[in-house]
Parts: sequence; C-alpha cells; structure tokens
Amino acid sequence: MFGLRRDHPGELPLSSMPGLSANATELARFWIDGERSHVSIGREANWSPELVGSLVCESLRTAAAAYSANAGLTEGEAFARLLRGFDEERLRLTGTES
Repeated sequence: MFGLRRDHPGELPLSSMPGLSANATELARFWIDGERSHVSIGREANWSPELVGSLVCESLRTAAAAYSANAGLTEGEAFARLLRGFDEERLRLTGTES
C-alpha cells in the first residue's frame, strides 16, 4: 500500500489520506470478496488492545461520515447501522452478548 504502485487492483490509494506522515504505520487491512472477508492486523509491541478498539471505533465514525455524504443517510443513521453490523458479527463469532 505504501509503495508507488498498487499491489492489488482493489487497494485503496494513499491519495485518499492526504497529510499522512512518513512515520505512520499501517495497522490493518480489510478486504471483502463475493464470498468472505479477509482481515490483516499488524501489532507493534507497545500497542494495547484498547488502542486497536479505539481505532476500530474511529473507523466506524469515519465510515458513518462517508455513508452520510454518499448514501442518503444521516451520520447518526449510518453509525447506528454500522454498530448493528458490529454487534451482529460479534454475536455470531462469540455466541454471547457480553
């Protein structure tokens, strides 16, 4: 992702993140094809689980803003639907509500 060329045709361009500093580190990649999702997570020794949770929450807020701007939803509606998807997947994976 950080090279001058795309490694995969579905890769998001870095130009979508203006101002990204040279000392930034990629934490995760999320991919989906017609059959399943693919997730890759990087982890530095000093990164806590809470940091990753915070970034997941921030990514949901960013996605809600994008849906609000492009899908005819308010940011609140989009965020609620993203959280519903998060909760449904958490329940599917864990089989519990806690």
